[in-house]
Amino acid sequence: MMKITGATEIYGIVGHPVEHTLSPLLQNAAFQGLGLDGCYLAFDVKPRDLKKAVQGLVALGVKGLNVTIPHKEAAIAFLDKVTSDAARIGAVNTIVIREGRLIGYNTDGPGFVQAFNEEAGVPLTGKRVLLLGAGGAARSVAYHLAREGVKRVVIINRTLPRAKRLVRDFEMRFEKVDCFVSLVEL
Repeated sequence: MMKITGATEIYGIVGHPVEHTLSPLLQNAAFQGLGLDGCYLAFDVKPRDLKKAVQGLVALGVKGLNVTIPHKEAAIAFLDKVTSDAARIGAVNTIVIREGRLIGYNTDGPGFVQAFNEEAGVPLTGKRVLLLGAGGAARSVAYHLAREGVKRVVIINRTLPRAKRLVRDFEMRFEKVDCFVSLVEL
C-alpha cells in the first residue's frame, strides 16, 4: 500500500475520457518498486476545461503530466515553453513543471522509432509506411519517420479533414516524403 504524505510528489495523465487508462497502475507500481515518494493520478478533463486544468498545475504543485486524447494538440497553447520538435509536430504528450514553468515535450515519435528499431531491426530509410490515425501521436510518429528517411507515408484515418490537415502539415515540413490520405469508414 502506498504511503501518501504532504511530501509525496504528484504526477498524472490528463485526457477525456481516462477511466480506461492503466497508466496510474503502471506508474504507481514503478514508484513503489523504485522506492520513490510519488503518486500518479488520472485526471479526466473535458476539452472546455483544459486551459484551467493546465494553469492550475503549478499552483497544485504537480511535477509532471502525460497528455492524451483529445488534448495533445490543444495543450500547446497553455504552456510556457515547447521543445522545437514538439512545436514542429504541433502536439505534446508530456508536460514537465520546472521552476513554475510548464514545458511541453513529445516523446511518441522517438519512442516509436526506438521500439521499431529494437524489435524489427530493419532500417526505416527508404521504406514505405502505413500510419493508422492522424492525431497527436500520429503527428509525432510521421515527423520522426520522415527524419529517419522513409520514402512514403500512407495515412489512414476515420475522418478525412483531420488526415488531410496532417498531410498538409507533413508535406510543408518534408518535401522529400510522399504522403497519401485514405479514409476508412467505421
